[in-house]
Amino acid sequence: MRRLTALSITILALPVAATQASAQVRDTSRAPTAIQLSGEYTATDRPSIAVQPFAGSAGTGVAPDSMATIIRRDLEYSDLLVPASVPPNLVSATPDYRALNSLNIDYLVTGEVQLTGGGYQLALTVHDVVYGRVKDAARYRLPALTAGDFRMAVHSLSDEIVRGITNRPGFAASRVALTRQNKATASRATGSYDLLVVDADGFGLRRLSGNTGQIYSPTWSPDGSKLAYAFNAGATWQLIERDMETSRTRTVTSMKNLTTPTYSPDGSRIAFAGWVEGNGFEIYDYDINRNCCRRLIASSQREDQAPSYSADGSRIAFMSDRLGQPHIYIADTNGGRATLLSPFVSGMRGYYFSPDWAPNSSKIVFSGHWNSRGVYQIMVADATRPGGAIDQLTSSGDNEDPSWAPDGRHIVFSSGVGDQQLSLYVIDAVTKKRRLLTGGTGKLRMSDWSPILAKASDYVVN
Repeated sequence: MRRLTALSITILALPVAATQASAQVRDTSRAPTAIQLSGEYTATDRPSIAVQPFAGSAGTGVAPDSMATIIRRDLEYSDLLVPASVPPNLVSATPDYRALNSLNIDYLVTGEVQLTGGGYQLALTVHDVVYGRVKDAARYRLPALTAGDFRMAVHSLSDEIVRGITNRPGFAASRVALTRQNKATASRATGSYDLLVVDADGFGLRRLSGNTGQIYSPTWSPDGSKLAYAFNAGATWQLIERDMETSRTRTVTSMKNLTTPTYSPDGSRIAFAGWVEGNGFEIYDYDINRNCCRRLIASSQREDQAPSYSADGSRIAFMSDRLGQPHIYIADTNGGRATLLSPFVSGMRGYYFSPDWAPNSSKIVFSGHWNSRGVYQIMVADATRPGGAIDQLTSSGDNEDPSWAPDGRHIVFSSGVGDQQLSLYVIDAVTKKRRLLTGGTGKLRMSDWSPILAKASDYVVN
């Protein structure tokens, strides 16, 4: 695993008119304006939490250890809680709050697992060590260890613990969809593409489909029940929608070239970039419920691609090269004037692409660089402040295809060096802490983070 220095770089972009490039050249050898460097942010007010080994009745096997391990990892990955350990001499059915408090443990999670028909029952307790009391306690009915939804059910309990302590959303019960571009072989000269999904903690990687044709830009429906993507194996491109429960697929629409689909927040429409002879790529949306009614929502004399809806569905962020190089714009979904969001300096060859609007705020993440010699970095801008500060989250390697987690704080992206193997990483937009999500052979790209796929309330025993 390649370890990268975690730095936060803030680019103070020059103000520009909505669709004009009026900024003057200052220094084309540097970033658009001042760059401020700071080390990795370390939160000092995060509460510490320990997960005690879960107890288990006869026949539960490794299930208690598996549940505790998953929850322990999820709580650490939330970046809202500091992991702590319980010394073996303090592991007890009745916690010693005073002793644990002396070790600076703020919260303790304990559990007891019982075998039931076809699965387990977990009595889960969250202890407030500082105040010496039980904060939350509930009993959950969980699937069998070998069931396909076992890990997702346990992830949902982690999210409930995070919410109960911090009053902020977790993201453990979610998945990332991605494509894998495989290298050409002796029997397959052009290589192949796979459609994959992986759990938010990097486990459970599985292949949904694969083909010698191209598979681009997977995108989750707002309820997580479907996955849409662009597919090409001939003269036209198809917008495919896959039902995640049945694995059935259907062709929504097709064009000579079609890419970067994305669902509207209410799931009623899909926006995408479609190729029109003489005009190039334009952005359309399509009524997914009525299965009709393609509508033009962004167009220019140049290329417009990669739409992403705001949380309320009233605006889109998208990429356009109407200034001569690709930049990020925002516009109303009903049309109207587009506003430049990414930093622009006349004479400086910036390149910005792949915007993704946060699910719960006005923040937009994208990839790019500010000069023709640069490598791609992950950046975040605020849609309410065009021309304002741009927070650059990465500082080395080539980093592309960012997508927000459902908590609106973490971001998944592809990273590599040059044209070498690409792996997926997750970065915390607040602390700049990053971790490997999944790697392996081939180029892992075009990731899209799902919404929350399971809730603890689905498993509560009343």
